[in-house]
Amino acid sequence: MAATGFHKTLKWVFKLSLLILIPLWGSGCANGIFYQPSKRMAPTPDTRGHRFESVAFQASDGVALTGWWLPATSTPKGTVIHFHGNAQNMSSHIQYAEWLPAAGYNLFVFDYRGYGESLGVPTRRGLIRDGMAALETVRGRPDVNPDDLFVWGQSLGGTVALQSMMRSEIPIRAAIIDSTFISHGKIVSDKMKQFPWFLQPLRLLRPLLVTSSYDAIDAVKKLPDLPIYFIHGAKDNVIPFAHSQRLHELAPTSKLWIIPKAGHCDAVLRFPEKVRPSLLEFLGSGNQE
Repeated sequence: MAATGFHKTLKWVFKLSLLILIPLWGSGCANGIFYQPSKRMAPTPDTRGHRFESVAFQASDGVALTGWWLPATSTPKGTVIHFHGNAQNMSSHIQYAEWLPAAGYNLFVFDYRGYGESLGVPTRRGLIRDGMAALETVRGRPDVNPDDLFVWGQSLGGTVALQSMMRSEIPIRAAIIDSTFISHGKIVSDKMKQFPWFLQPLRLLRPLLVTSSYDAIDAVKKLPDLPIYFIHGAKDNVIPFAHSQRLHELAPTSKLWIIPKAGHCDAVLRFPEKVRPSLLEFLGSGNQE
């Protein structure tokens, strides 16, 4: 009887742990856990008065990818390649950056494999291939000054951007890294700390569930001369701002802004009158020889 009761308890704990783990995985923090793509596209930028061009390109392994090119509305000061976060697709994330052309910067947004109209299935290595392909595609455009390229990565896109820049030979003048995480394993460990006490032993399984590889922390160590502006919301309930603080400590030429009252990646939308000028000042300083 005692053994039967014990097994019933184990089954109950297992079921409960799944109920907790599945939302964790769906929140955007782990291997299929980290990727929540959507094929449903929101309206194109022209519906909001922006000029744009659809761009088809390929990753190094042949996966077909898609992007949108939005030219600067005046003489370009540079070109920003935007790496979006883990959910939906570029059509929903472009809202964070589509103000840049009016500020004098060309903008390229793109979808990783499996997102939007891009083909393939998301993987860590695959997304980095896609990021590298985006950098190469933009640098090869005849209407781009290849010496004035900038990167803006948000959330998961910050990690993908850092890894892509580290592995690419394309020179990047400066990068904005918005609300990203130190490593895949670390962010999942942080989430598992929120489990009730009787499920805390499951944290021992984290290395089996989610490995740390292709991480931001590894990339920043190998980009010592790259000017990076880390921004992060002080009220971010998805990725704690301590992640950006740690990355800033490891990047000698970086600057950090923990933005009061901002949540996850929402500072540029909630506080545009403060955040946009700060980002433009950083991009402008990156244009100085």
